Amino acid sequence: MRIIDTGITKEMLSGDNCPQLKIVDKLYTVDNRQKTFEEITKVQKNNELDDSERTNKIYELALGKEAAKEILEMNLPVESAVYLSYCIMGAIIGEDPKKLQDEARKN
Repeated sequence: MRIIDTGITKEMLSGDNCPQLKIVDKLYTVDNRQKTFEEITKVQKNNELDDSERTNKIYELALGKEAAKEILEMNLPVESAVYLSYCIMGAIIGEDPKKLQDEARKN
């Protein structure tokens, strides 16, 4: 029998190994689990939500309700808020947010 080591460990599945985003001087943990990604994908495709509702829901799913509320209350400049969305998705999928943003601009 051949065994293929995936490298997935219990530590990787715990919150201790989740990516974090630094906003001002605070770190926010990003939930990068598969189910969260699937829920975010559903929210992105939901045409019944407006852009603001969609963004708020994605923040809540990825960062938690309390963190999402804190960030929304910061009233970030539009450019920063847009970039934050790419940072969240980059943290979830393990991709550079600047690269994601550049690819989106090309499409």
